[in-house]
Amino acid sequence: MDLTYNFMLPVLMFIWGKTQSYGWALVGLTLGVRALLWPLVAKQTASMQQMSLIQPMLKEIQERYKDDPEMLKTKLMEFYSKNKVNPMGGCLPMLLQLPIFIALFTTFSGPPFGDKPISVNVKVVKSAQAVKETKKETSDATMPYVSPAGKLAKIAIYPGELKLSTGEEIDFGTRTIEGDLPSDFKPKWEVIKGGKPALSEAATISETGHAVFNQEGDYQVHAIVPGVAKEERFGPFSGLGKVAVGMQLLDPKNLDVVILVLGFGVSMWISQKFMMPQSKVDPAKMDDQQRVQQDTMKFMPIAMTGMFVFMPLPLGVLVYMFISNVVQSFQTWLLMKRPVKPLENVTEGAAPGTVTVEAASSSDKPKKKKKKR
Repeated sequence: MDLTYNFMLPVLMFIWGKTQSYGWALVGLTLGVRALLWPLVAKQTASMQQMSLIQPMLKEIQERYKDDPEMLKTKLMEFYSKNKVNPMGGCLPMLLQLPIFIALFTTFSGPPFGDKPISVNVKVVKSAQAVKETKKETSDATMPYVSPAGKLAKIAIYPGELKLSTGEEIDFGTRTIEGDLPSDFKPKWEVIKGGKPALSEAATISETGHAVFNQEGDYQVHAIVPGVAKEERFGPFSGLGKVAVGMQLLDPKNLDVVILVLGFGVSMWISQKFMMPQSKVDPAKMDDQQRVQQDTMKFMPIAMTGMFVFMPLPLGVLVYMFISNVVQSFQTWLLMKRPVKPLENVTEGAAPGTVTVEAASSSDKPKKKKKKR
């Protein structure tokens, strides 16, 4: 199922129909998806909370029975069984979210928020080696298109994959696989060779899609589908389809991009701060997993922010990622306030149904009772 075409864009266009603003439609879709993901986020957060209790207790069990491998194995199995602990419990919700995140990224990376090409492969050989051959009627690649009137269509290039002789001419065009195109729809055509625009002596293509291939080689013909909302302003943001990277971020007109990139990094750090609270364990006594968690919390936001400085993303994508991170931080904060079910200690000499002091979470502290004298 194409989540972008069959779910994300229809929801986006429904909200646009109510607000007549792609910016607010973007916000509405982001909030809707975060609400949809709430059960998965809650399950993932609960699993991470439980894992924060597991590590100290596992360390205690391993220390207690380090000289008795058989008893250690037995106690570990008993611990996992009694507490219904699944070390992979937090992974499934994360995996289930991946298709939705990919669909969202695809939605905000192309029309209506930015231009994006459909491509078709063309192989050009010497005239004596082959005759013209159309391998496919239309391109394998398709592209969603949103018209200025808010109508949705899916577009392909015709003809599809080709094999031509040098000097041959051919007319390319676009057609809908689903939906209808407005009469004035006009993609921008270009020919690519070796990852760069082809030199005019190698191949040319006109505004109408009429192409001439003069030199042999492997080419790609691109029909660039326009994003109708790429110039739309949204509050302080000067264009949802605007892309600025590297040194371009020093231009004052791209200050909104800089703010969003930095906002993304800060919101990511806050989200991880809530999800992985500061450990009370002495850093010198941390195990490898605890050190990895601490290092991840410190450096991942910096690394991701640095990556987006050089990754050409439309401003609409950055708006989505910033809003999503802010909402996720709030969701995580709410979920982390819930008390965690304490784990049962299986080490000999411990009272049934209790946890050690090291394993208790911060949410359990107010429940501790003073010892009677």
